[in-house]
Amino acid sequence: MYKNTKKIYAYTYIWLSVQAVCVLPAVVFLGMTFDGKIYEDMADPVPTRLAYLFIALISLTPFIIFWSRSGYFSFINRLNELFCADADGFVPVSDLSREMGIPEYKIISLAESSIRKGYLINCNYNASRKAFLLSDKTGPSSPSLYGAPADNPFIGVHCPGCAASLKIRANTQGTCPYCGRLITAPSFDPDTNSFR
Repeated sequence: MYKNTKKIYAYTYIWLSVQAVCVLPAVVFLGMTFDGKIYEDMADPVPTRLAYLFIALISLTPFIIFWSRSGYFSFINRLNELFCADADGFVPVSDLSREMGIPEYKIISLAESSIRKGYLINCNYNASRKAFLLSDKTGPSSPSLYGAPADNPFIGVHCPGCAASLKIRANTQGTCPYCGRLITAPSFDPDTNSFR
């Protein structure tokens, strides 16, 4: 699992709660904007109507923010599916771009942002190889993938936060799926076949 389901659900519940609180003022002020009886005694009702409409639109802002983010979370879900289907833990961005129909630069930008925010876990982007390294895959390395998995073998580590036993690639950083703590793997020297 590469999407941080807990964090995504927490984000969703928070925004749904905010939306629930904003529904009543939005409905009331929209109703007041278009209710003709309120303005019968006013000489110039336009500024008042505009004020009510403005307040109603401000109240609708959480809806706009939440639904604009829904595309972002569908991207994370699709990336999670592709990462889960990978066998050896080395996913070139070019393969993701071809599979998702999104330009490489956009995938890199969105995925790195998702990793920083904690929505994607157990994966890291390697800029020099233009690929994502998945921390929990133990499949055989493929010669068609530039030998990258052999350069960064998996090692067993314990999370410094919750002591969970995890596997992570050497020379990478990952996030503990249990407590969310950052884990840095030791460096691997392929010449001496040892860790530093």
